[in-house]
Amino acid sequence: MRVLLAIHHPLSQDLGAPGVTLALGRALQARGCTVDYYSYGEAFPGERHHSALHNLRFPWILSAHLARAARNYDVLDVTTGDAWPWARAGRPGAAARHALVTRSHGLEHTVSEQLRADAREGKARLSWKYPLYHGGFRLWEVAQTLRLADRSVLLNEADAAYARERLRVPAPKLSLIPHGLAEAFHGLPAPAPPPDGPLRLATVGTFIQRKGREDVIAAASRLHAWGLDFTLTLYGTGTPEAEVRGAFPAPLQPRLRVVPHYAHATLPGLLAREEVLLFPSHAEGYGMALVEAMASGLVPVSTPVGVAPSVVHPGRTGFLVPIGDVDALVHAVRTLARDTALRQALRRAAQAQVQGLTWPDIATRTLSLYEEVLRVGSLGSR
Repeated sequence: MRVLLAIHHPLSQDLGAPGVTLALGRALQARGCTVDYYSYGEAFPGERHHSALHNLRFPWILSAHLARAARNYDVLDVTTGDAWPWARAGRPGAAARHALVTRSHGLEHTVSEQLRADAREGKARLSWKYPLYHGGFRLWEVAQTLRLADRSVLLNEADAAYARERLRVPAPKLSLIPHGLAEAFHGLPAPAPPPDGPLRLATVGTFIQRKGREDVIAAASRLHAWGLDFTLTLYGTGTPEAEVRGAFPAPLQPRLRVVPHYAHATLPGLLAREEVLLFPSHAEGYGMALVEAMASGLVPVSTPVGVAPSVVHPGRTGFLVPIGDVDALVHAVRTLARDTALRQALRRAAQAQVQGLTWPDIATRTLSLYEEVLRVGSLGSR
């Protein structure tokens, strides 16, 4: 089967959605598929820095490419919001038998609603430009693509419910397929009993409001005030160390360690020294950092976003706390700090919970979806 994977990002193994795209492509190739990619690298050759303007232009540049090259593929698997100009034009250049699949790495509509809710509560600031593109036209583009594609792949039930109920996308056109875990996260040793010393807390993700930045700062401050002995390492902040440290009160500075960037393959080794993951994100499409940390033997204390409700079972594989509830976040950490046996049992259970998320399995499910769509034909208008 000939597959084109298109994504509105530069391809990189060390970035979230691009890394997932490369992993899926390799897994499909292992199943005998021919896989090509179309990303910012092809759309904007030689350009290393990208902005919202590139995102705005990408659907049109991609559509021109598809008009020339679509006939070479059985399946065109394109990120949401990007295939609508080509689809509305009647899919020029496509083979008579083909499938248009659109893939969400987190439905923009649900993220936007949470951001607006945070802004109303004074927890976030939105630029005056936000309603023009990310909170406006981009949402229209995504909705158009979902309606025009033969099938849409979503990552969690909340996104699927929104697509069905709010965007009026027919249920048969929606499929839930999660991400897989890279091979480096499988077969890791069971978590070793913690050594004497402080409780080792970690975050994994960019240091931004949507990822729960303020909640982490507030929780760490309260834990320090309670006299809890802990360290906090922030991995993959994408923000310089001095800026991250400057966001925390001075008394917390000795407890902090900041790792702004890391190679993805090194993450299991980095997390091997940690015990508890703080994941108070306000919105996630999936939450790959969550499952990778669980695979590395960390107890997750997470909000119920993205994949979390499927893998974090309260009291069995971790703790779920309401979005923005710092009290609940602090209570969960203090519970883990007091009970070493519980902490160790949850670390082992969390690791076991995610071991079934393999890319070979995800590729098998994806290939079955492709074959089904090709077999039954388009469920929408062409």
